[in-house]
Amino acid sequence: MTPVATPVAVRAITWDAALEETLSRAADPAQTRSVLARVRPAAPTGSESRHHVHSVHRRAVNLRIADELVALVSPDLDDAPATVRVPVDDWTALQVEPGDDVSIAPDGFRIETKNGPIAVLTGPAAPWTPSDVCLCALSPSQLLHAEEIIARSPAPAAQTAFGRAASALLAQLGEALEAALLQRDPAGIADAASRLLGLGEGLTPSGDDVLTGLAFVSAQRGMRLRSALPSLTAALDDDGAERTTLLSAVTIRHALRARAPQSLHALVRAVRDRDDARIEAAAVRVAAIGHTSGTDMLHGVRLALRTEAALRTASAPVPATPMSGIVQKEHV
Repeated sequence: MTPVATPVAVRAITWDAALEETLSRAADPAQTRSVLARVRPAAPTGSESRHHVHSVHRRAVNLRIADELVALVSPDLDDAPATVRVPVDDWTALQVEPGDDVSIAPDGFRIETKNGPIAVLTGPAAPWTPSDVCLCALSPSQLLHAEEIIARSPAPAAQTAFGRAASALLAQLGEALEAALLQRDPAGIADAASRLLGLGEGLTPSGDDVLTGLAFVSAQRGMRLRSALPSLTAALDDDGAERTTLLSAVTIRHALRARAPQSLHALVRAVRDRDDARIEAAAVRVAAIGHTSGTDMLHGVRLALRTEAALRTASAPVPATPMSGIVQKEHV
């Protein structure tokens, strides 16, 4: 009888409570009740595992679970949709590689690496459930005041040559999207959003990050911009996901359901509470996400706040503000 390797086990710190359903649905029927023991035979050579490692970075491993993407991240990163925070500072040191088989049981995930299995136990983890926020009580001037505070957030300075070439187009498409939102033009919204998809560099291109921030704020309760969500969804569904990365497409879909990294949830709560100090602090935390991902998300947040303020104003809408200062990301 071939001995079964004893897995290295780590206990998750926090995890998205919605993943409980994902684990239950995706659990391998041939797997024992725990990821600490495995009786399922190895997949035949040349066959593809149902679940596998999608990508590996120093502070995060993305798992492809059927048609979903689940992130195992280091403890210094945010709680976020489909994310498990794990006390691992450097995933590359564990020699996890893309394509490694992943199996699932109700208590967590198991990654089969060349150096032996790694079990991530979710049972002890505290569930993360983002709070529900309604921005319905804010006046146009209060929305614009919050936008002005967020605009003060520091931005990264570096640009690649490709980033500099794409920045003008990014600003142009951002203005077109803002104009379509102000005019409540479904076709124009979908067209501008679809052209932003995949624009820029990195695992989540800048155009996608702008759409994430916009979609997240638009999806909050009490927002008139919620009427734009079907058009933004259509941009992604109409072959838009094929023009960008899987991580971006998944992130935008979560944002369309008002789910995003915890720092963005903290930001909209601070906006709701009209707390200038908290708005500024939360915006700084968002800006720290990735190389420029957080900064680009904030541009989307600002776009949403400006547009919402105009939609709530009885007089003529305020002119669209150019999305100046967007900095393209370096390669991750």
